Amino acid sequence: MLEIIIYIVVAIFALTGLILTIFNFPGIWFVYISTVILAFYTGFEEISPLLLIILFFVAILSTFIDNIVTALGAKKMGGSKWGMLGAILGGIFGFIMGNFIGFILGPLIGAILFELIFAHKDLNESFKSGIGSLIGVFLSVFLKIVINISLIIFVLSKIL
Repeated sequence: MLEIIIYIVVAIFALTGLILTIFNFPGIWFVYISTVILAFYTGFEEISPLLLIILFFVAILSTFIDNIVTALGAKKMGGSKWGMLGAILGGIFGFIMGNFIGFILGPLIGAILFELIFAHKDLNESFKSGIGSLIGVFLSVFLKIVINISLIIFVLSKIL
């Protein structure tokens, strides 16, 4: 009976993490916690402490992938370092101020404003940088979902 309860709790944590990731929250940590619970429950037979450390660094990478990919999206569309910085700060500020909608619009607005104010670019070039950061936001969410699903499948393959 305890085994069933453990697996249900782990499944709920993993699914919660996946859903949170879809809405651009750091759901990878729920998936990671579910992995840690399984590792402890199985006595580290299938999931070793070394594997937990490696997965911890994957979770950290997944957490920061937003900023990296958003900034690279701005850069790819012709943005300067200012546009990249504006996209990152806009994403952080937007997330704090408006959660999901803010996190989407924050990088767009941040990249545009920083390009206009600090890089002295015209509105058209600034807007392209903002669109690049917006594409980066959606790409980062996609990448985080792929990382989460991959982690879940990997852990399932270890315990089944």
